[in-house]
Amino acid sequence: MPIKRTHRITQKKFLAENKNLKILDLGCSLANYWKEANNFADIDNHYESFKKLNLKYTKIEPNKKLPFKDKEFDYVILSHVLEHVPNLIEFKDELIRIAKSGYIELPTKFYDNLVFGSDEPILGHKWWFEYDDDNNILYYTKKVDAIEKFISVGTSWKFQKYFEDSFILQFYWNDNFEMKERASFKVDKKFSFFQLIKKYFSKKIRRLL
Repeated sequence: MPIKRTHRITQKKFLAENKNLKILDLGCSLANYWKEANNFADIDNHYESFKKLNLKYTKIEPNKKLPFKDKEFDYVILSHVLEHVPNLIEFKDELIRIAKSGYIELPTKFYDNLVFGSDEPILGHKWWFEYDDDNNILYYTKKVDAIEKFISVGTSWKFQKYFEDSFILQFYWNDNFEMKERASFKVDKKFSFFQLIKKYFSKKIRRLL
């Protein structure tokens, strides 16, 4: 089965109904881990914190093979992780090696251009993603900024329930999935937040006159 669109609610329901599965939440933290999982891993050392919760945790090393056996997990959760990974194809191959299926959640290009706080040189977002529904291919391209960011992550959460499809991409894959790179977008001039505000107030003033 190729990669296909889904929703986290659908996947959480599936996992809740299949508690016998070995489930890895890869790239999680204490703040946002999936309680449906029974194994957890990240590049940060959360071992002691997860141990206090009686949860199994593995620290992984960036840009290295994942410390798990082939097809060790029935299902892997990858929520807002791929956009951070520099060696994308190698990581995707490792994902397929260690798991039989899984869920992937990614920010849309639109979200990535609105929200600040993800532009750190090393750990920040590196890729944009698009999905080809006709051919079931996940395309990626190098991230560029077309808009001057003006929304915090916390503020975006307040809007997400209304604009979820505009903010995030959600996928389910089984056995394998295809990813291909596309040419980067070229931005001649970044849209300024102040320019947008200026146009907004200019329009408001014209209505009052």
